[in-house]
Amino acid sequence: MKLLQILNAVVLALTATLAVTLGVVCLMYAVHLDLSPRMRAEWPTVATVTAVFWVLAVFAGAALWAQHRRHRWRWPAQAASLLALVIGTLVLLRVLRA
Repeated sequence: MKLLQILNAVVLALTATLAVTLGVVCLMYAVHLDLSPRMRAEWPTVATVTAVFWVLAVFAGAALWAQHRRHRWRWPAQAASLLALVIGTLVLLRVLRA
């Protein structure tokens, strides 16, 4: 169980860091959207990637919390976190390849 908590903590730290960083980038894009047509064209991609990382951070945080507190729903939360990681990876691959 300890290894799983460490893994959950690492996933949470990485996804939350990327979510906050991309949130700042998203904010900068929103402020400067009219400066370049390229920024307006890239805005949906940046917003989608930011949203994906926020969702992944929430699922990873819930899984870590449930595992740490030994809640009854820790295994469903773990499964949901894993499913979110798989779906998030597929969404990111699709968005970034377009």
